[in-house]
Amino acid sequence: MPIKRASHCFNKKSRLIKKPEVSSTNTSMPNTFDGSNIKSKLETLLQKQNNFFPCFDWAFPPPLLNKKQPPSTAEELFSRPSVIPGRYSIYLHSPFCKSLCSFCYYAIIPGNGIDFAEKYTNYLIKEMSLYAETFKNATCESIYFGGGTPSFLNDHLLAGIFNNLNKYFNISHDAEITIEAAPGTLPREKSEFLKSLGVNRLSYGIQTLDDALLSTMNRDYSVSHAINELQHAINIIGNVNIDTMYGFDGEDENTLINTLQKFHEIGSPSLSIYALDKHRSNGKVVFEPPKDAYYEYKIKQFSRAEEHLMSLGYKPVLQNIFIDPERASYRHQLRRWDNLPLIAMGINSQGYAPQRTYQNTGSMKSYYQMLDEGRLPIATMDELDAELEICRELTSKLRFTYISIGDFKYKYNVAIDEIFKDLIKALVDMGYLEHTGDILRMTDKAAYYNNIIPMLFAPDHFKEELLGLPEEYLESFPVPNIMTQLGKAQSKPFNLPENMHTINIDRRTQWNRRKNRGMMDQLDKRTSYGRRCGDGIWSWSAISHFH
Repeated sequence: MPIKRASHCFNKKSRLIKKPEVSSTNTSMPNTFDGSNIKSKLETLLQKQNNFFPCFDWAFPPPLLNKKQPPSTAEELFSRPSVIPGRYSIYLHSPFCKSLCSFCYYAIIPGNGIDFAEKYTNYLIKEMSLYAETFKNATCESIYFGGGTPSFLNDHLLAGIFNNLNKYFNISHDAEITIEAAPGTLPREKSEFLKSLGVNRLSYGIQTLDDALLSTMNRDYSVSHAINELQHAINIIGNVNIDTMYGFDGEDENTLINTLQKFHEIGSPSLSIYALDKHRSNGKVVFEPPKDAYYEYKIKQFSRAEEHLMSLGYKPVLQNIFIDPERASYRHQLRRWDNLPLIAMGINSQGYAPQRTYQNTGSMKSYYQMLDEGRLPIATMDELDAELEICRELTSKLRFTYISIGDFKYKYNVAIDEIFKDLIKALVDMGYLEHTGDILRMTDKAAYYNNIIPMLFAPDHFKEELLGLPEEYLESFPVPNIMTQLGKAQSKPFNLPENMHTINIDRRTQWNRRKNRGMMDQLDKRTSYGRRCGDGIWSWSAISHFH
């Protein structure tokens, strides 16, 4: 039973056919740091185009270094203290779809592959049981059921999955529970059934309302039928997000705006915008990054769409996701950038344990075999030190939302505005960063380099490790090239104690409770920061540490 992929070399994060070998005898960067020349270096280096715009599978650190043998048990995987004590989220993956969309690059099984869904569901439940003991004293604050098309599963299988989620995990009474759906899988009765299971957020992948464009996507639905499904879902579930896409060949420049306007008129409280990435389905060369002929067009189109949605009263919670704050949420994705533990279940799913990013096997055969042996079905794991963990949150929030310097100081006891003082000043002077009070965010001018600029805030030791990559890789790919050519960018060291996590558990619990008390009152203030508004919209609290 092969898993169909639009790309012959599925590698979601690194976009490579294979990971380049890293030399153990790398060249060291200069020991001295000169903050006075950072700006002149950046003016020279920031001349390279991003791979494409916008990139939403961006991840830090890049999956090139820090590979470790993954553990076989949940207890070992989550053995390190969390920076969010007592809280976690869950991601589930169902690979089954009615058809293979021409733009899709995820691990899916289209068409008649649904016949294997019952066996897969049984193993997904078996995987849940392997995590239950480790998380018995912790609280799950969000669940995201993605794919594939989970709504393609029949009611019996969906009921089994949700019943066992409640059996094995302590799900908060106000947890955000999302499921993905696609046209042709969501009649009125299905929306009602999903709501009865506890689903309170739905993400509907329709992409466009242009029939001519749909005919090029291998999508099996009519626009009128999809609109009917959406209206029922909005009336029944309420918190419904609609995925849209732009950048198709032959696309009229007003297609995206017209699509967004129509979804607004039918009452959608949340809209997301994605750029078509055709490079995933084209042949790739190992040491050659993709080029996008529509690069500047996509930036302009996204800017138009953003301005249009803002004029309609939507607020951005991530760079590409806009909501009506009174009727919608997207807590699950926002909390990822807080370094919240994420249990990933299902083939090819990606999770986060404290100081460890991991990904399950993409092979159904291996998935079944490892679970039969009582092992977690993890294929790869990256191990992070304390500095990389902090910078994972720092770079991700800068990339997708914004940074609160005070939150980092309170949560990690580090002053990022002092550690990266000269880098921040240079980027502010160049117009790529805006530093307003406690908030640091990228500006609209930074759109051309928004995959690169956050990476510059990597620890100096990580940039030094990148020098062990092959020269042809460093010369060809924008991100590692600029990171290594810039050199050291820390104005001062992190100076973290070895037992930092143990020392700060109580402090971090208080940080979460502080956010719970104060963030709802700060909604208007947060959204006023524009594109990079952030995760202060919803409330949450820390209950207890899960060790």
